[in-house]
Amino acid sequence: MGFFIQTDTGGTFTDTVVLDSDGAVTIGKRPSTPPEFVQGVVDSVSDAAANLGRSLPDVLSETEAFAYGTTIVTNAITTGQAANAGIITTRGFADTLSIARATSRTNGFSTESLRKYAERRKPDQLVPHTRRMIKEVSERVDYKGSVISPLDEQSVRTAIAELVEAGVTAIAVCLLWSFRNDAHEKRVRELVGELAPDVPVTLSCELAPKLGEYQRMAATAYNAAMTPVATEHIRRLEETMAEVKLGRGRMLVMQGNGGLDRAATVQQLPVNLIGSGPTGGVLGAQKLGEAMGMPNVICTDVGGTTFDVGLVVDGSPVLTPTTIVHQHELFLPVVDVVSIGAGGGSIARVDALSGRLTVGPESAGARPGPVCYAQGGEYPTVTDADVILGFIDPETFLGGKMRLDVASARDAVDKHVAQPLGLSIEEAAAAIAEIADHHMADLVRQMTVERGYDPREFAVFLFGGGGPLHGTAYAAQLGAKSMVVPGGELASVFSAWGIASADIHHTHELSHPVAAPFPVDEVARVFADLEQEAMERLAGDGVPEKDRRLERFAELRYGTQVHEVTVPVPAGALTEESMAQVAQAFEDRYEQLFGKVSAFAAAGIEWMNFRVQAYGIRPKPGIKQVAPEPGAQAEPNRFRDVYWYEERGSLRTAIYSPDGMVPGVSLSGPAVIELPTTTVAVRPGQRLDVDGFGNYVITVP
Repeated sequence: MGFFIQTDTGGTFTDTVVLDSDGAVTIGKRPSTPPEFVQGVVDSVSDAAANLGRSLPDVLSETEAFAYGTTIVTNAITTGQAANAGIITTRGFADTLSIARATSRTNGFSTESLRKYAERRKPDQLVPHTRRMIKEVSERVDYKGSVISPLDEQSVRTAIAELVEAGVTAIAVCLLWSFRNDAHEKRVRELVGELAPDVPVTLSCELAPKLGEYQRMAATAYNAAMTPVATEHIRRLEETMAEVKLGRGRMLVMQGNGGLDRAATVQQLPVNLIGSGPTGGVLGAQKLGEAMGMPNVICTDVGGTTFDVGLVVDGSPVLTPTTIVHQHELFLPVVDVVSIGAGGGSIARVDALSGRLTVGPESAGARPGPVCYAQGGEYPTVTDADVILGFIDPETFLGGKMRLDVASARDAVDKHVAQPLGLSIEEAAAAIAEIADHHMADLVRQMTVERGYDPREFAVFLFGGGGPLHGTAYAAQLGAKSMVVPGGELASVFSAWGIASADIHHTHELSHPVAAPFPVDEVARVFADLEQEAMERLAGDGVPEKDRRLERFAELRYGTQVHEVTVPVPAGALTEESMAQVAQAFEDRYEQLFGKVSAFAAAGIEWMNFRVQAYGIRPKPGIKQVAPEPGAQAEPNRFRDVYWYEERGSLRTAIYSPDGMVPGVSLSGPAVIELPTTTVAVRPGQRLDVDGFGNYVITVP
């Protein structure tokens, strides 16, 4: 086999990992190039090729697959660059997005923000000029799929003409109960093809065939609005990579559900790219955790802009059937990764009214970036604080490719934080770092304790540019049994590395409510239809039958409840016994989430939604492992004073390079390991051991 290339773009840097057939790793890391990002991808892959001692065309000509994770869709949503989309819906339902749900005022808010009741607002409209861009048509299907009122095609033609006149570049179609009978939606698409053949169409019956017209319409509208954006970006990237010798058809794109899909398919279903970037880190943690014998992992990624947290439980990533985007709840199954604005670029300010220091969520981003980057940044960031405290050497940042301006960072912290609070510059920088670490620890608690998991039973993986530096503080606050910096230098590009472990992956769902005791024949029939659909799509992807794998899931709830809990469904032939197992799994998970004796079987159990996860297993390089050297030792390169906020002062700290960090090495904190693309902080009282995979395993003896 040739090379496998994985690139993760977005945020401050674009990361690339090149693997050969033995699993040997070569990395590339270059600044992202918003707003189009394509040049940053080429720069990052070129950097990796140079580190291999090869030219970019030479490496790409020997590449088996190029897997790409991107935040392009998330960025477009965040910056308001969505396409001008229109919606066609059933008469009487044009206000579905405006009405939303009661929870839309609180979706996506932090605990702190929820306290400010007067500042809560319903989310901004997905589609501007609502009445002009949302058109109603005459038709009606009931909950059984029976046609009550046939589709009035003239009303559809009128709606299409008015939307085209309004300048739409994409159309979402979301008709009532279309997931029970999709004929009307598909006919609307045919009519759009006749009247406006260049306008892409998204059907809710194909994207999100589930009960809940608001979440279904929200997902459909987002997909339509992102289709022109994703199509242009993926097309340009494919063309650019082809120019430098990447063969057509070798590009796969990472989705938020934890799987890869063909570039052509992703252009039609761009909403699946939400969460694309952070998901790679969770997959990497799953693969490495399995090799290390760690089935339960808290995945923490500290980037330049955000702090991302996901979970691997019993060897599998935790998925969620819905996701929140700008307060809107979408039917979109994704790996459950939650993010907050807490990263290296998070800006520190002193509130003029309260005199309180805040860190984030506002970020300096890739441009201008932290003040120490000397690219025009004005306000101090977490990275500026790290430089002032002595954790980051300004001369060796990014392997010496980027020198940092410490004097400007000190001036910014002094002006905006130290003087207003009456602190020294070092005390102010320590306060910035400590607040950022507490924000991160709080998010991990939300992802674990509030979901029924004990963080003390998990290993915490620390990755991203800032994870190995800050993670040894926030993970220690959680009482985690161990902390892992994956593969040393690999930590800063871990999300890109994790993409290599992804398979082709599609999600197939359907709402079909049944009550317990669940009818075996009916349940089996629904799953059979979904599985046939899944197998046909995998066949279309060119996946051999021997490499296809399917998993079943059910979303259940107690009678009169409105939210579901997801549980696995046994494979193979279904029986009354397996139906009882599903019901018991639901009650066990319910009590895990909400406490012992919270289950209430007397209310009855309703099976609301069916889901099949389809995988096309693809070849992957292994993980290199070597036997640790007994008694191996590493000698520090030098010593310098580093300010540790838990000690409220500076300590003489050993500084290590990665060269001596061979498997078998052990050392005690305080210590700092300076890697070319990240920094590892071993805090006072902690111990670091290098294992056979090259991971830095940190514990508190």
